Amino acid sequence: MAPTTSTLVHLGHKVLLVGTAAASPSDLTQTRDNIIASVGPQGSVSFEQLDRIATITLPGSTYNTIVTGAVAPSAYQHSNAVLAALAGTLLPGGGLSLTEPVSSNPSVNHILERSSADLVSALKISGFVEIVVVQQRKASEQEILQLIQAWGAKIDVASLADQIEFVEISAKKPAYELGAAAALPWARKRVAKPTAPAPAPPKPTVNKKAVWTISANDDDDEDAELEDEDDLLDEADLIKPTAEQLAAPDCGPNSLKKKKCKNCTCGMESEGEPDDVEMELAPALSKGPVPEEAIVSSKANRWKESAITEVVPKALQPKSSCGNCYLGDAFRCGSCPYTGMPAFQPGEKVQLGGGMLKDDIDF
Repeated sequence: MAPTTSTLVHLGHKVLLVGTAAASPSDLTQTRDNIIASVGPQGSVSFEQLDRIATITLPGSTYNTIVTGAVAPSAYQHSNAVLAALAGTLLPGGGLSLTEPVSSNPSVNHILERSSADLVSALKISGFVEIVVVQQRKASEQEILQLIQAWGAKIDVASLADQIEFVEISAKKPAYELGAAAALPWARKRVAKPTAPAPAPPKPTVNKKAVWTISANDDDDEDAELEDEDDLLDEADLIKPTAEQLAAPDCGPNSLKKKKCKNCTCGMESEGEPDDVEMELAPALSKGPVPEEAIVSSKANRWKESAITEVVPKALQPKSSCGNCYLGDAFRCGSCPYTGMPAFQPGEKVQLGGGMLKDDIDF
């Protein structure tokens, strides 16, 4: 049995001894008897083969200590599945004594691809804590020969010299089961001294039926406070309007007239029939800008800030209702046929010159 077994095995413990097929039956029996002597009659010792652990289901949280690889020759490495199964069958706080061969140079030795550092990492991943490398030594030529015979390989002993080491490790399972929960310190304080919740204020009771039907019963309810509609009117609202106030105006957009007056200044100058005012100017110009004496200002109407009416001699202007068509859209009526066209000289024919009539893309 491994020298460190006595530090992990105590009186009354339940121990699992893991052996290999390469170990002799006499050595296994001797190791088992030694463990029984350590645990006494209150304890017990169970046995299992290493190659079976990954394929069977071990009882959970049963053993205090597991001893594996202690019987020579310790020829096989413990896979991650085996380590996880061993961790599951240990009691919380239980110990593991493990011995296995490792490679001192895994990049050269392809038979043993795990080093001692890799074994420690595998134990951590499997859930073990307090991992301690108790002993690590080089394998002798006799031990290497026993390993080659156990593997059934045809390898020269000299090729593995200084390439194999035996490592003995002790580890423990945490003092809790997988999935266990524990309250944090500040959480325990809150649980120990719970504060009584403040009583919730009573919710007001609302009669939903009354909310929707109260308006229908207002006239019959003597306690209901209603607004007096007479108080909402002042003295001006009680005066009856006269017939003159109700009649439509004689002039303006709101009047009943369909035509504008002569010299209209109320805003109807762009609607209805054109006026008959013709201004005679001399001399008449056939070309060039409109003379200053041909431009008169009209009074600003009540809806627009300002309006300028251009009066053009009949000889110079095209047929127009207002005489402002040539000045541009700013001076044209809403129904002007020249809307959208540029300004032009009186008497000219509107033409779009340059490339404005040409396509932007040549096909």
